[in-house]
Amino acid sequence: MENLQIILTLVLLVIEVIAFAWLIIDIQKSKKKQDQIINLEHQILQVEESIMDLEKSIIKKIDMLIDKQTNGD
Repeated sequence: MENLQIILTLVLLVIEVIAFAWLIIDIQKSKKKQDQIINLEHQILQVEESIMDLEKSIIKKIDMLIDKQTNGD
């Protein structure tokens, strides 16, 4: 009976070690995915900033055209 308890305790210990190792691996994978998501979000922000700069440039040019038409008439 005592041997059975020792065996079951050892089996449980092995299962716990495996589960803990799996948890660590899963956390590392999640961290890599999170880093990729952050990198993509940074790239999206850069593109959005570029679009906003282009929009500002377009607005300035439209304002210049409006001013020329207003002053030219």
